[in-house]
Amino acid sequence: MKNKLGLFFWIGLIVIVCINIIPYLWTILTSMKQPNEIYDVKVFPNEFFLDNYLAVIFESNFMTNIWNSFVVSATTALICILIGVPAAYAFARLKFKFQNTLFMLVLFITIFPGIFIISPLFDFLSRIGAIDTYLALIIPYVAYFTPLVVWILTGYFKTIPSAIEEVAIMDGCSIFKLILRIILPLSLPGILTVGIIAFTLAWNEFMFALIFTSSNSARTVPVAISQFQGIHSLNWGQMTAAAIVATIPIVLISIALQKYIISGLTAGSIKE
Repeated sequence: MKNKLGLFFWIGLIVIVCINIIPYLWTILTSMKQPNEIYDVKVFPNEFFLDNYLAVIFESNFMTNIWNSFVVSATTALICILIGVPAAYAFARLKFKFQNTLFMLVLFITIFPGIFIISPLFDFLSRIGAIDTYLALIIPYVAYFTPLVVWILTGYFKTIPSAIEEVAIMDGCSIFKLILRIILPLSLPGILTVGIIAFTLAWNEFMFALIFTSSNSARTVPVAISQFQGIHSLNWGQMTAAAIVATIPIVLISIALQKYIISGLTAGSIKE
């Protein structure tokens, strides 16, 4: 019986891996096909065609869009961490009036559909002259992703034994030094994890980027990829090549910080 369960487990695991990896393989292979091969039944191209990548990198403004996404995503992640860390620490350690109500409100904001506030948000950004700038994306991204950061970090801070802080305070450690020298080093995996999550969410966000940017000076990667189309057809070769190029920074960051991501997610899931 145990052997059968183990066999079913591995079969299920292989099926799940194949389901998840096939779209990526299809995208990579499509990006290396010539235009007349895109709609062929063949899975593999006759020869690997790299002109799509050359066109995306050197003959278009896509690298500018990569830079725009990096600036917006990195700034969003940094601000989310600066706001989310003290807020999450307060929820995890302090006791105050309406604490549970405020925390439930934080959770509600994370699932609130952004389409509901498009009109007033567009009006607000227009009034302050932020449309078609980085600020037009950073403001709504921070507003939407900070609650998620607070939610995850609150659970993570609860996994840190409070006895460590009590001993430090008894030894004369101030609150500022306590957070700077004890809490932040101990919570570094969780902070890096939520930073990467916020970075990735901002990098992939499409709706706000489509509506609040109109020129290449502020347009981000998801919107730029959607622009790889002709009048009567889609340029699938360049579009898939752009998608691969846009994925590389996220993959490299995730690989470089993989150890912190795993430990951060694991520890943060122990307690609420």
